[in-house]
Amino acid sequence: MSALTDRLDRAAAQTRVAGAMSGLLRRLRRAGGNVALGLIDQALLSGSAFVLTIVLANVLDINSFGRFSVAWSFSILIEAVFLRGLFDDGLPATAHRIPKSLWPQLRLGLYLSSLLASGALGLLLVSAGLVIVAVGGDAGRLVIATGLAIPAVRLQSMFRRICYLDGRLPRALASSLTYCVALVVSAGLMIALKLAGATAAMACIAISAALAGSLLLARTSELARPQARIFRGSLQRLFRNGRWFVATSLTYWIGSIGLIPVCGFFLIGLDASASLRILLLVFAPLSQFCATMFSVRLPEIAAELRAGRRSAVAAAARENALLLGSIAAAYGTAVVLLGQRILALVIHGQSYEIGTGSLALMGAAMALDAVWLGLALPLFATGKPQRFMLSRIAGLVALCCVLPFAAEVWQVMGAVAAMVASSTASVITVVLTNSARERT
Repeated sequence: MSALTDRLDRAAAQTRVAGAMSGLLRRLRRAGGNVALGLIDQALLSGSAFVLTIVLANVLDINSFGRFSVAWSFSILIEAVFLRGLFDDGLPATAHRIPKSLWPQLRLGLYLSSLLASGALGLLLVSAGLVIVAVGGDAGRLVIATGLAIPAVRLQSMFRRICYLDGRLPRALASSLTYCVALVVSAGLMIALKLAGATAAMACIAISAALAGSLLLARTSELARPQARIFRGSLQRLFRNGRWFVATSLTYWIGSIGLIPVCGFFLIGLDASASLRILLLVFAPLSQFCATMFSVRLPEIAAELRAGRRSAVAAAARENALLLGSIAAAYGTAVVLLGQRILALVIHGQSYEIGTGSLALMGAAMALDAVWLGLALPLFATGKPQRFMLSRIAGLVALCCVLPFAAEVWQVMGAVAAMVASSTASVITVVLTNSARERT
């Protein structure tokens, strides 16, 4: 009887895997055009960021590059964690709860409110930078440039998110192409005028993002003055779920990009911040691919799962986890084999603490994060990210337990090992909670 039960269990497991693969292939065929455009869109953004970072890594000393990396990490904290968590991540679930005829009001309301929030945060940073300059601090100008970059990047990000929501990816692609061209031109002028530095680089990002986001001015006919009821209701729904999106993204930031300032200021030094930035840059194409799949699939899944069927949510989670995890594992293997050779070709004159062990550990951390994202995507689509907060909290606890000791013993590789511990705890927790939920 036990043997029969084992065979039935294996058959059921094989059926689930086969069903997930067939469903995944059907979804990829349907979304193929959007995925291709999304990949090109993200490739432009990540490619321009890669080139700028490599240029800075070559022309700046390690400590200056470390300062730029810290400023970049804090700009990501404000934009990708707080502002994107409040305005972007819950947008598909919110938009699909109102008639499409009201979407022009939603678009303009989002532009105005997100610019108001980012402008206020940017103004605070600019004011702080002016104070630092007045007292003779070296970092003041970099803080000012970061404050100017935040509303510009928010405008571009909001424009692209709405393009993805509307299914108009060619517009998002045009915005990214504009950003890429503007960044190349401005960075070229920076080098030609011998102004290369962390502040000038952040200013290039601000100018390029502002130009890319300004493309929305060509689409004013698709905007409408929002009615107070529609505007208030949509923002309330976004902010109600937004606190969970922000909390989830914040725990992820602490365990990845947040290690740049933590290691730089408290544990190892600014040279470690520079090395961690380079490591994250190597895996940026994988992160951008996962972000593309997230952006393309999120509106589609939100529309499909409006009924909230638990079986549909579970199936979508398995499909996305299988896809993203497999691609991440293949990418990580390629980086371990070729990463040091590529870095040796593009970085000259500086010594960064990046070995095969660090690359392998970072690949493992990124693969686990890709699996987590695949499992989380359907619940983000239904506006229920709080169900995954427990997994991120578990990862944060693991990080805090491992990081101080590992960083002291193994330096940069120890910091990356702490990322692996954090990602492992997150995935294990989310799998266990998902299994318990499916049984109930």
